[in-house]
Amino acid sequence: MLIQCEVGNCSCLPRISVCSGCGRVHRYIGSGNEYNVSVHDDKPITLTSFTSGTLCQGHVWQITNEDLLVDLVANLLMGKQLHVEKILASASARPPRHRENVINDAIQKLTLDGSDTPYHRDGLLFQMFSWIAAHTVKCEGSIIKAPHLVPAHKGFDGLQITVKDGLVKDVVIFEDKATDNPRDTIREQVWPEFKEFNAGRRESELQQEVTTLLSMKLDAVHDLEEAIETIFWEQSRKFRVAITADKSHLNDEGKARLFKGYDKIISNGTVDFRKAELVHISNLRTWMQQFSEKTIKKLNTYRINNNV
Repeated sequence: MLIQCEVGNCSCLPRISVCSGCGRVHRYIGSGNEYNVSVHDDKPITLTSFTSGTLCQGHVWQITNEDLLVDLVANLLMGKQLHVEKILASASARPPRHRENVINDAIQKLTLDGSDTPYHRDGLLFQMFSWIAAHTVKCEGSIIKAPHLVPAHKGFDGLQITVKDGLVKDVVIFEDKATDNPRDTIREQVWPEFKEFNAGRRESELQQEVTTLLSMKLDAVHDLEEAIETIFWEQSRKFRVAITADKSHLNDEGKARLFKGYDKIISNGTVDFRKAELVHISNLRTWMQQFSEKTIKKLNTYRINNNV
């Protein structure tokens, strides 16, 4: 639910943000006149779908409300994914409590010391963007693994399962990459990972992750053990790569170049087995640094919130 509220002259506030009082998304009005707000401004990331022949299908992202994205990422960094899910579903959400130690820990994840490179931090943030984007278009019956809170975490970048009639319909494996070299990264890092998963070499890890997800949603399946044992992995495994792309990759020819070889690595199944997400962010590392600073500033505001 999007709520409009008069707050007088609120030029210092984002036009749309998460209210610390009620936990909902509000559109603010300044000086009695509503801002000129785009229809997409209540979404942190707007997704435009595409299909590249039989190669892949997915979405081009555009960050359309950075202030709201900062709000959501700040909450994710504090482990408040259930709260963020409610916001993304436009549901009523009680304002969460924010412990001082949790705030400090979240800020530490975004803070670089003199010897740190930004790559792990940027990867952590991008995984959260990817998680938010996945929630934006998830279908009924989908369960998405909570985002990692540890930079450079080894394992699945993300996981989404869809349950229908009490049985697992599909399992989508995520690979999320924030990089300045998108094509090289896909060819040298993503495709080998997908090839390994598709060959079933890490099926025990995948089964464990799926079991953990389903155990938190027991009402979705009739019998947990049966739901796991009846998964036909060869027909259930699907793949999703999300990557920061060059501007030249945004048109049809560019997407085909960027994701070239996807249908060779994952040759079984139809095009929906090969999901692809991309976003172009100019001056990626500088932008990520600025985004981190904004998120730290947002986290610090929770110290003076009466819910701390």
